[in-house]
Amino acid sequence: MDLGSGSGMDSFFAAVQVGPGGQVVGVDMTPEQLDKAERLRAAAGFGQVTFHSGRIEQVPYGDGSFDAVISNGVINLAPDKPRVFAEAARVLRPGGRLAVADIVTETTLTDAIVDDVELWASCIGGAPQQDAYLAAIEDAGLRVEMVTTNPYRFLSDQARGASDRFGVKSVCVLARQPE
Repeated sequence: MDLGSGSGMDSFFAAVQVGPGGQVVGVDMTPEQLDKAERLRAAAGFGQVTFHSGRIEQVPYGDGSFDAVISNGVINLAPDKPRVFAEAARVLRPGGRLAVADIVTETTLTDAIVDDVELWASCIGGAPQQDAYLAAIEDAGLRVEMVTTNPYRFLSDQARGASDRFGVKSVCVLARQPE
């Protein structure tokens, strides 16, 4: 399952990994992104990929439905991050993996940063502190196995300034549902 699948790029990479006998499900709340993802899916012939409308805080699937949950740069935009991780844990089978890339901070953001539209568009405005992000994953019942920092440079001067001041960075996290 790809949480916040957007136009489907990560879902398509996952489709290559699972092959024609596997299944990949993308969940996104934006009709325009779902339409684009479906057009790209059909054009590429990925019959093992489906896209569904939904919110990542309340995914439309049963408990233990997936071997893996992925997300790329979306959870930081969710207003209820602990709920997102609880949903990921709920739909994972025992031993299943959560693999996410996201934007986090080293220190708490000011209200001015959180309320800045440009910084939300840069995925900074909603970025949680890294320790709170990892704690939310573990509080959901998942075991964090690996955290890596990605080389990442924001484009705008304002985003770079916020990044420097608050320790904003891109991380990848691998966590696992206990057996």
